Amino acid sequence: MSDHHQDASSPSSKISRLPLDLRQHKLSIALHSAPIVLTSCILPIIGYFALHYATSLSLKIIMSIFLALMGGVSLLAFYTRAWALWRIDSDCRPLGLENRWAFDYFFWNFVFNFCVLTALISSGITTENLQIVSLPLSILVLWVSLQMVIAEVSLALHAKVPFRMSSLQKGDVLRPGIYVIVEDVVAVDGKQGRAWRQAWNDRYLSSPVFRHFLSQMDRMWAATGFSVVAIIWGVVFGLENHEIGYALGWALPFAWGAGMGFITTVLAKRMLRKEETLELDECPTTGRGPSPA
Repeated sequence: MSDHHQDASSPSSKISRLPLDLRQHKLSIALHSAPIVLTSCILPIIGYFALHYATSLSLKIIMSIFLALMGGVSLLAFYTRAWALWRIDSDCRPLGLENRWAFDYFFWNFVFNFCVLTALISSGITTENLQIVSLPLSILVLWVSLQMVIAEVSLALHAKVPFRMSSLQKGDVLRPGIYVIVEDVVAVDGKQGRAWRQAWNDRYLSSPVFRHFLSQMDRMWAATGFSVVAIIWGVVFGLENHEIGYALGWALPFAWGAGMGFITTVLAKRMLRKEETLELDECPTTGRGPSPA
């Protein structure tokens, strides 16, 4: 059995370190996030109210403008990701896969969500239904949260991976949903390649504290995600003023993501300190100081 398919119940005696410090990539993260936030949050809200109340344009025309912008950014991300995985000399494919068509789990999720959300928005634009146009981001949050819940329930039942999920082969011991997301995003979009996938796997296998942390993140992101969806849908379908639901539907998911990102960072730092304390307790004579990751 290869290293990245061994059972996590048999960790190594030394915690593997991750070759990445997010503090050194703040500018890159900001530059990648800016177009998404601009076209999927700021412009749909500000642009809608500005054009709706300052012009005589119909909802169909107004939303078509923003759909084109969102679609353009999404297609660019799709092309960039597909090329990174498909190119002959790709160094970011899942571990154990060499086929050029061996895209990762996040890629197929991306394709599925892009098709579903495009169809939903197009339906709302065609019928000029502001309620439907308010739902895309909340449906995305619901889908991600649902996958995390399924992963955690499956973990509790000691289920095996049902099909190839990035570096996890069919029949492998299942891992938290957030494990696969982070592996794929950092390896491909973060350009850290297979070295990251291997290091991420090694860290998971070598640290019980880290494994517990990822499961905790699954539960926390899923629970808060369901709450966000409930709030948005309650407002969208419960209030007569559909514009309130529209604004909330496009703003709250990003506020949730930012807030949860901050909380995750705080908890991750606490987890690292706990790991370091346990490691020093086991090897008190090493004299090694804290590691950034």
